Amino acid sequence: MKDLIKLLNQHKDLALATVNDQGSPKVRIFRIMQLNEQELFFSTAKNKEVYLQLKENPKVEMVSWHDRVSIRVAGKAFFDVSDEMQRKIFEESKTLQEIYLSVDNPNLTFFRVKMEWAELFDLNSIPPRREFFDETDITSTL
Repeated sequence: MKDLIKLLNQHKDLALATVNDQGSPKVRIFRIMQLNEQELFFSTAKNKEVYLQLKENPKVEMVSWHDRVSIRVAGKAFFDVSDEMQRKIFEESKTLQEIYLSVDNPNLTFFRVKMEWAELFDLNSIPPRREFFDETDITSTL
């Protein structure tokens, strides 16, 4: 589990998939703004399609790929990010500051994805290293 968190912390850009109102997948690139052993934190705008999709169906799957290592994570999105975490994310992101000007911008929102399972797949070894983590593994790291 520590390898998974370390890699996610080093490679924060990932593809996040949601489902649109016709049931089709929609994928876009997101940056992990903060993370811990159980959750990944993100920001978006309330006028974006992804926000509406997450409100309708909060289930997501994400994948990150770097140096022949992929990480897949599935979970559920929640929009109940603490004010403290929102401020921390905003203060550490020049991009958010440039676009939204204030953490109190009514269009800016933050969400967290509670990890339900993850897979680490490393093609740098033969045979490839493959590890699965379920909710038990994720919550036991606390």
